[in-house]
Amino acid sequence: MGKYDNLILSIPQEYHKWGVFAIPRGSFRGTTVMPDAKVYMGLAAVTKAHLMEVAHMHHAVDEYIVFASADLESFRDGFDAEIEIWLGEDPERLELFSITEPTIIRIPPKLYHCPINFKRIGKPVFFSAMYLDGDWSKIIRNINADGQEEFSYDGAGIRRCVKDSSKLCVYCGECFSKRMKESEKTDANKASQKDEMLASYYEMSQQPRTGNYDKYVYKFKPEFHDDKRFSNPRYGFRGLCEMAESRLWYTHNLIKGECAIGEPHMHHAIEEYLFFTGPNLAEFSVFDAEIEILIGDHPDRMESYLITEPSVVRIPAKLWHSPITVKRVGTPVNFMPFYPNGSYGRVIRSNNPDGTFTYTSKGEDLPDNSAAK
Repeated sequence: MGKYDNLILSIPQEYHKWGVFAIPRGSFRGTTVMPDAKVYMGLAAVTKAHLMEVAHMHHAVDEYIVFASADLESFRDGFDAEIEIWLGEDPERLELFSITEPTIIRIPPKLYHCPINFKRIGKPVFFSAMYLDGDWSKIIRNINADGQEEFSYDGAGIRRCVKDSSKLCVYCGECFSKRMKESEKTDANKASQKDEMLASYYEMSQQPRTGNYDKYVYKFKPEFHDDKRFSNPRYGFRGLCEMAESRLWYTHNLIKGECAIGEPHMHHAIEEYLFFTGPNLAEFSVFDAEIEILIGDHPDRMESYLITEPSVVRIPAKLWHSPITVKRVGTPVNFMPFYPNGSYGRVIRSNNPDGTFTYTSKGEDLPDNSAAK
């Protein structure tokens, strides 16, 4: 047992009955699986066309929705899908966005969004809804029989199982698959329920666009580099460098061979999350590598931890960590450093000749030659 075992989690793999996601799918459900976590997100691969969600908003936190190729070695070139999503401040005047290339969408608090129509899936799509909070929740607006607005709340720790209300929902998808099968039987010769539901949203899209929400939609750009340790190009979303007011900074780095990444450092005021998965999220259980990471409360007192399966490491503020030593690579490793803050920064310690130390800050707007920062 190590002092920091509670900060390292094998990413839960969900064997579900949704029917539209690859099995298993990965998830990091925040405080449900790791106390004090400030991130809640999925690592799913969508395999079939379907309709997801109704228009809703989040009261006080950002959400980031990612669409890319599930095969991360062909993050951009392997993207083969058509996806529709609606955004807007007024749930009766939402604007339609069509996604045909790897994209991340920032959803600020109180911005209505959805449904998401996975209209066509040629190849599995990496889909992740990332919440910069330890829990998931949403607020749905309804109109009651008297024509008045009502707002219902749903979220982690609240939603109950449809089959047994004494239990919490575990997102198994059984109720969804049952509805899908019933719909296929009853509506075989009628307009599909999907088309009926989308009719009002398509009607909204006939209204003139304001363009007010274009700023929240970011198309991933390739990053070309000379570092032989990683696949080239790589992709990421570098927070405030890409989008005003963003609170998310993260990158995908596909590690191809044995190497050591980084030097001992800490983050003064923010957490970091280090995700390690295989190269294809449609085959989430496939992971073939051995990775060592050092963690400690002091750069001279570091403990070694070995990662041999899809995992997430939570690094609280002021906790020293690195280097990350990739001891063996059978298949490329998707390494995702993830900061729930709009920028990247770190503090390193240097030894002075007189035995004292100097602490230096490095980051997005400061000199830094780290390849996988």
